[in-house]
Amino acid sequence: MTPEVIEMSGDLPPDAMAKGSVLSDKALVVSRDSALAQQLQGYLRQDFGCEADYVNSYFAAEQRLRGSGRQCVFLDLRPDHYQEDPKSLLDFLVRQDRRKNPVVSIGCDGYRCEWADLADSTVGAHLRLPFDRDQLDRVLRQDLAASLRSKITPTADCRQVQTPHITYRTFTPQVFQILEHLTRVAVHDVTILLVGETGTGKTTLARMVHDLSPRAQGRFYALACGALPPDLIESELFGHVKGAFTGADRNKEGKFEIADRGTLLLDEIDCLDQNQQMKLLRVIETGEFERVGCNETQKTNARLIAASNVDLKGLVEGGQFRPDLYYRLSVLEFRVPPLRDRPFDIVPLTLAFVEEFREKHGITIRRIHPEFLQRLRFYDWPGNIRELKNHVGRAVLFSHSGQLTPNDLAPPILEATEHGPVAKRFSRSRGTLSEKVASTEQELLLRALEEHSQNRTATARALGISRVGLYKKMKKYGLLDSRRARNSLHVAD
Repeated sequence: MTPEVIEMSGDLPPDAMAKGSVLSDKALVVSRDSALAQQLQGYLRQDFGCEADYVNSYFAAEQRLRGSGRQCVFLDLRPDHYQEDPKSLLDFLVRQDRRKNPVVSIGCDGYRCEWADLADSTVGAHLRLPFDRDQLDRVLRQDLAASLRSKITPTADCRQVQTPHITYRTFTPQVFQILEHLTRVAVHDVTILLVGETGTGKTTLARMVHDLSPRAQGRFYALACGALPPDLIESELFGHVKGAFTGADRNKEGKFEIADRGTLLLDEIDCLDQNQQMKLLRVIETGEFERVGCNETQKTNARLIAASNVDLKGLVEGGQFRPDLYYRLSVLEFRVPPLRDRPFDIVPLTLAFVEEFREKHGITIRRIHPEFLQRLRFYDWPGNIRELKNHVGRAVLFSHSGQLTPNDLAPPILEATEHGPVAKRFSRSRGTLSEKVASTEQELLLRALEEHSQNRTATARALGISRVGLYKKMKKYGLLDSRRARNSLHVAD
């Protein structure tokens, strides 16, 4: 069964903000373990002022939840604990607004049941057994609350994560997995390493992790180490005192102090020398450092996300990067693919950037010539998403008569041909059968729209589908959004 799309608001309910958790006045414990249920009921009543009902079967839980008000569900999913199948209850819960019925699963470390994939689509947090008051408090105030701060929209061919600051959308299965893993580990206070070419969106992913974490109310700060002179990196990281060096005419806080209780992204971390790497390792392990020119030890509680556009493992083997630091950073390492390996993201990203720039500059763009999009798909994008955004911004500024045409593109893009590497990836997609069918469908859809001058009625008739069906497929592949659905922007000649 494919779960229905669940739309989530970026805001938690008012009573959740007041209580510091996502609990309302009611909860439901679903378990055959009566002792466990009584323990939960006691903690919830005493610590959260929440009255919890108790049922000992999945069927009874589903009946109790139908037509009920908002309440948190504590769901015991230990596979050796039931004889009945929880699939019906999970199917029901996955269709509910998670603000109304947030779900906390109950189980032991390492358990995976036969309904695990469906459970993963339903559960907002996990309570590991045995548990105590502190763990329950952390699960409700941090893990579950963070999972509800995001707007996550899964479909068969697209993943979108939306937070108050960013929207990240992709049609690339390799990136699906990155998003799913990052949204899960965001709530845990661990170091993350992002590796990928310049411009692949590492800073956006780091911001997403921060927004989904319990540190979301703290500061997010990104520092590009490669943009700093080597002799100033320590001052930027750890701060300095007045007189520490020529030009240090006042005390200055470092980024680890500024990002205290928040998140610090260190991009191009490979630019640090061995001494700076050693000091960074100390901060990761102890949270301690000294400002330049001062012996007084400072403490920081900043979460670190590191990023690099080169393979750090290769630098370790070459003796340029400390292995102990690399191993501390690479526990959770994610490799972000370049845009040339994500050809089906090019058109949706382009349309999103057009919308962004026309609002920013107040420029009217009503139509996009099909060859404009085709040329973008042929180009190799060595600068990745950042380069695409820059070229789209340039085209919007140079546009005439409310249209985007190939004439608005820079010469390197116009010189790209259909025999280029990205075009070949687009026409010969790899992956599972469903992925290949999706990529072929998107290609046929684009071609049909081009052949019929973007006339949706004619295109739908030629494809043998209804106009509504065509609209749904255009939405599925990112060819329109809520604004374009109201005819504010058309792909047309």
